[in-house]
Amino acid sequence: MNNTFRNKNLLFLKKKDPHLYEWISSLKTSKSYTVKDSKSGLPSLIHIDKAGNKKQIDSNYDPLSEASRYIDSLNIEESINFIVLGLGLGYQVSEIIRTSSKKANIYIFEKDPELLALAIQESDLSEIFKHQGVKLFVDIDPLAINKVMESEQTNFTLNKYCLIKQKALVNKNVKYYSFLIEEVEKFFKETSINFETQRVHSKLYYKNIFQNLRSLKDSPGINFLKGKLQNVPALICSAGPSLDKNIQLIKSARESIFLIAVATALKPLLYNGIKPDLVISIDPDEKSIKSFDLSKDKNNTWLIYNASVPCVIPNSFLNKRIAFDLDFYLAEWFKNRLQDKGSLGKIYSVAHSALNLAKFLDCSPIILIGQDLAFHKKRLHSLHTFHQDESIRYISKFKPLYYLNRIKYLNFGNNLTSCEDIFGVQIISTLAMNSYNHIFSNSLDSSKVFINSTEGGVPIKGMNNISLREALYNYCNISVRQQCNSLMNFLQTNKEHLNSLQESILILIKNLEHIYQTAHTINMKYPDDTKLANKQLFIKDMKNLYEQITNYKEAALLIQNYDFSGFSDWYRSNSQILNTKKTPGESALINEEFERDYKFLDMLLRSVKYLQINLKKTIPIYKN
Repeated sequence: MNNTFRNKNLLFLKKKDPHLYEWISSLKTSKSYTVKDSKSGLPSLIHIDKAGNKKQIDSNYDPLSEASRYIDSLNIEESINFIVLGLGLGYQVSEIIRTSSKKANIYIFEKDPELLALAIQESDLSEIFKHQGVKLFVDIDPLAINKVMESEQTNFTLNKYCLIKQKALVNKNVKYYSFLIEEVEKFFKETSINFETQRVHSKLYYKNIFQNLRSLKDSPGINFLKGKLQNVPALICSAGPSLDKNIQLIKSARESIFLIAVATALKPLLYNGIKPDLVISIDPDEKSIKSFDLSKDKNNTWLIYNASVPCVIPNSFLNKRIAFDLDFYLAEWFKNRLQDKGSLGKIYSVAHSALNLAKFLDCSPIILIGQDLAFHKKRLHSLHTFHQDESIRYISKFKPLYYLNRIKYLNFGNNLTSCEDIFGVQIISTLAMNSYNHIFSNSLDSSKVFINSTEGGVPIKGMNNISLREALYNYCNISVRQQCNSLMNFLQTNKEHLNSLQESILILIKNLEHIYQTAHTINMKYPDDTKLANKQLFIKDMKNLYEQITNYKEAALLIQNYDFSGFSDWYRSNSQILNTKKTPGESALINEEFERDYKFLDMLLRSVKYLQINLKKTIPIYKN
């Protein structure tokens, strides 16, 4: 035993992670691995199987050079985030530390705690444990990856990450590491979708939220409906192309199901003479208005919505609208000062919202139709949706329908992906729809029956695939109409206590004014063609402004989420500058910092002014 290495390593591990230290320091070293000196004199790791056969994990000649060649082959110079599978004796991680920025984030996942105990005894890992950006996770549950990665979610998503594998170790626990990396990739795909949505729609979210504040104030929340339809069959109707196959079957079972329509499926249902119990809308784009015939729909069904939708939609369902809380900072800011409407958790699509609503109501079974998550003959939507109606409107002699559908299909470009449908046939989907598929699977629980009666498209893991006719025959054969019709009797409108909200709004406006005045002064002081010496002064003033903004946490988060695209660009630029190998004060670095800060200043002034104007407009809404 090398007590020098062990004591030194444990000293630094205790400082980095006291809980891991307590666990690892009490373990015996692994019997499945041993260490011997390589020809270079450095320790080399060897695996011993149950029969006593030995296999080299590290090079028997020079394990450090081997690790160096591998890391060099990955061209990691531009990377600032790393996910490492298998620590071993630490050679690969040491090379990452040597060749990358001092501010790099290095997340290490090691399956075998006894192997870590052996490495601590036989190899000097102190530089790894001392590195500020290193985090070490031992034998974690891959399903807990969202908690593990949450703190660096923004950084790893916007700046990407480099995956490093200690191949020989990964192969020894291939099932574990494959599952782990699958969960990591799913987590960041879903985060990327969320970030892309915010990047494209953040300003639209703010516009819609501010315009919806009055309707939200007057709308009852879904929280009054929780658990009120226990064991009532729910049918969630989406607008995928397979809906054309079985939409007419819904009529025969209308008395025996609670029918939830996503917004795009509303027109196809009404066209076929079917009135849903609820229609759910969450999309911020103005196009979502086209899913409704607002002169008719408001008299026939209840609207479930959140603050992200265009205000004309809830305003048209004056006495038949129910709100739920939006997972977006501006909406949460208001919610935290008022009473909750009720949450459907994190949602990524309107169909996922509908599934969570059915679970919230305690419905079972929950049956999905029209949830293809794929193309059918280059088509994503059923007949009578506004998507198809618009295509039909543009049909001509030289532009038949299949041509127009193909043009839309090709616009997805590199996002197209191949997968297997419920019949085992290869079909085309998109990366986003694949992620939605995973989200559906992760939303299921064993307490309810989930059935996919889409009769086409991609299967959803964990759901039984049976025809709608069979699902209705087996599960929907008694009337639940009385229960469904009485659901809305539980609704109440909260009486809000608004004085504290008005005070919070006034404080926020005041803090935004402080930020604006400082930013405006800097903007007037420096022209964009300023000389190098003045650029340095500008950068210094901006650094002070950043510090001022961080003192106003709520204002800072509101600004960040308003222009999310601009913030993302600033974040990436800032990360690259912080991780550059240029010398502080070097002309090229100063120019990069100046350009970053000058763009940010313009974004900041516009964002703060927008927030000030709209927050002032909200005060009359919340007068008692």
